[in-house]
Amino acid sequence: MQITSSNEAVSIADDIAQGLSTISSVDVFIAPSFTELYSVSKAIEDTLLKLAGQNMYFHDKGAFTGQISVLSLKNLCQYVILGHSEPRRIFGETDDIIRQKLLKALEKGLKPVLCLGETAKEREEGNTKAVLHEQLAGSLKGLETGQMKEIVLAYEPVWAINNKFLNPDTEIRPASTVEANEAHTIIRDWLKNEFGTTTAEEISIIYGGSMNAQNAKELLSLEQIDGGLIGGASLSAEKFLPIIRIAAQLSEKQSVDYKWESNTLRFDE
Repeated sequence: MQITSSNEAVSIADDIAQGLSTISSVDVFIAPSFTELYSVSKAIEDTLLKLAGQNMYFHDKGAFTGQISVLSLKNLCQYVILGHSEPRRIFGETDDIIRQKLLKALEKGLKPVLCLGETAKEREEGNTKAVLHEQLAGSLKGLETGQMKEIVLAYEPVWAINNKFLNPDTEIRPASTVEANEAHTIIRDWLKNEFGTTTAEEISIIYGGSMNAQNAKELLSLEQIDGGLIGGASLSAEKFLPIIRIAAQLSEKQSVDYKWESNTLRFDE
């Protein structure tokens, strides 16, 4: 509910798609509001930019007022975000509901982006590992190894999300490289135990939680982090494209050379 105008959503998407036209080494999707998906899908046809739904329901169709069918998404989107901390923590989605949604997305050919993460209190109490294990076990229960290869996991610490309804009394900050690497390692090790080393290493685990152009290089340089789930910094091409460019240069094992001038990221060509 950040961008509520179709014209604005299309303009941002078009700018991102144009900036992406010379970058092919990373996969990029955006997740506009449901009401803007069709307009944005038309604007980015024949570009490298992909689309994601922000959520979906686990029935194909029926009397489920207010819900979004996977059948409505599959002709527009390639990805769908599931288990985001806001549906989990504000609207009460359980791991089992998320699991059913994930299975339905896989059945219909959408690539799920499964979000996981602990609150500030859970981290302070030393329960980060237990919370991540619980969410992984509940959300991925019954999935087969072949299905796991079609899933992206996103570590998204609740305390790093700038949302007063999630964090009314918590200082919002991105995870440090130590904190992010630790959490990603916990997730990767759990996957190894459940699905084997090969599968665990093939799965993309991305970081979400106040990633921006200032901290993208240090976070994306970590071996365990395969990408970013970008929030506020994705609301304009000016903020989002530098992150994409940093990711691309790292993926191509190029040196990432840039400097800040007038609060703008300038890359050395």
